[in-house]
Amino acid sequence: MQLVFIEVSKYIFAFLLCFYAAAAYRGAVMKEEKRKFTYAFQNVIMFMIHLLGFLILYQLNNEDIKYLILYFAQFIYLFVTIFVYDVLYPKASRLLVNNMCMLMAVGFIMICRLDYDKCVKQFLIAAGGTIITFFIPALLKRVKSFRNMGWIYCITGITLLLAVLFCTEVFGANLVLTLGPVSVQPGEFVKILFVMFVASMFNKSTSFEQTVKVTVIAAIHVIILVISKDLGAALIFFVVYLMMLFIATRKLSYVGIGFAAGSVAAAGAYKIFNHVRQRVLIWKDPWSTIDSTGYQICQSLFAIGMGSWFGSGLAQGLPDKIPVAEKDFMFSAITEEFGAIFAVALLLICLNNLILMMNIASRCKTLFYRLVAVGLGVTYGFQVFLTVGGAMKMIPMTGVTLPFVSYGGSSIVSSLIMFALINGMYNMRQDEVEIKNESAGKNTKLKKEKHKA
Repeated sequence: MQLVFIEVSKYIFAFLLCFYAAAAYRGAVMKEEKRKFTYAFQNVIMFMIHLLGFLILYQLNNEDIKYLILYFAQFIYLFVTIFVYDVLYPKASRLLVNNMCMLMAVGFIMICRLDYDKCVKQFLIAAGGTIITFFIPALLKRVKSFRNMGWIYCITGITLLLAVLFCTEVFGANLVLTLGPVSVQPGEFVKILFVMFVASMFNKSTSFEQTVKVTVIAAIHVIILVISKDLGAALIFFVVYLMMLFIATRKLSYVGIGFAAGSVAAAGAYKIFNHVRQRVLIWKDPWSTIDSTGYQICQSLFAIGMGSWFGSGLAQGLPDKIPVAEKDFMFSAITEEFGAIFAVALLLICLNNLILMMNIASRCKTLFYRLVAVGLGVTYGFQVFLTVGGAMKMIPMTGVTLPFVSYGGSSIVSSLIMFALINGMYNMRQDEVEIKNESAGKNTKLKKEKHKA
């Protein structure tokens, strides 16, 4: 009976997430006042998927009560997160909030399936980070000096990146800064500081001299990341800067020069740095080193292939055969047990987030906020591309996480901060629209009164 339940659940998971993704796109093109049913529909599906996942894990683990306790704690967390955003920031993008919670729900299920203790840790960090991020939209609205703190963002970011260089390597790279019992991956937060720095500097001026200055400092960030072997973050910083440069200056020639310089730098890094060369060689032919350096990517490809359309079923596959599956290869683990249809729907939700972010950016009148929204949106979208592309061997593996889904305290907190900032800017824009409409209404009323007089 248990096996029948798991077999049926594969199809339920896939269809539910497809319905959720369809609702996300339908909601994106509807008027705000007509979205309430869509929001409720998404929430019902999210809680159904979350409940079904933990019911299966509860049954497969000898009905251990700890799984039910963790489920109810996460249910309360997800419900409260949606409720608080709805009450404190009714003008925030509920679609973004729902998508964020949906991705976390999927992540909680899969991390719990791989390692219960890590799921508890992830949940506690997410809950603590969410409480902190509740204040960000309000701060963004009230503190106008954020746009003038460019050098503070720059100095803080570079200092953190340099500090990591002298720390112990983790999985062959300098990524983690350890402070007593707490380990933090500063690169996750420096991404946000970097976006704020570039936006602040271009908000002051987009002259040629300013552009050169900002480009040099951006290059310093990238070089430090390459030296510390954090290739994924280095690529993200590079692409994000080029996009923000284009939005700020509207000069396609700058982007062309940037890509050309980046290509030359990449070729140079391949020649100079052994770890860069090693990543490319593994990507080109992982099968020849399947017993050593190519083992991870080969197992990832096996997992994706074994998943087929509807997967092997939750806890019925072998994703734990992939080293560090809960971090760098979460997409592969999900595809194996939930199937390709579920995985594609998950990617469509991520794409929906990117579209919503770019839409919010287009509505921001102030250059600083528009650049921040674009920078954070590209950071999010490109990170999803890197982790999925690396897992599928489309590109060399870069070691970045799938936002909200993969295990990692720094990753989930930084993702929560990014979404809170985006929602803060959307909230501000909605206020501007209301003020504009009220002003237009008053002007119309005055004109009518004058006409009557």
